[in-house]
Amino acid sequence: MEPEFPISIRFENGEVEEYEDVEELILDLEDFDSDLDTACDARDARGRPVRLKLKLLDLKELSLAEQ
Repeated sequence: MEPEFPISIRFENGEVEEYEDVEELILDLEDFDSDLDTACDARDARGRPVRLKLKLLDLKELSLAEQ
C-alpha cells in the first residue's frame, strides 16, 4: 500500500506542516530523512507512519513505515 496525501510532518519544535503532493514535499523539504530525523513524525492522511527520504531535491523513498 502507498501512503495517502496529504502527508503531515510534526517537527521537533512542535510545528506541523502538511504537504499535498510529491512536488510540495520535494520543494519544501529539499533534504529530509525520517529515519535520521527521529524527533520528527511523518504521517499520511490516515495517520499511518510514513518513511520519507529526500536528498538534494530528489525523492528517494515515500512508503508506509513498518509498525
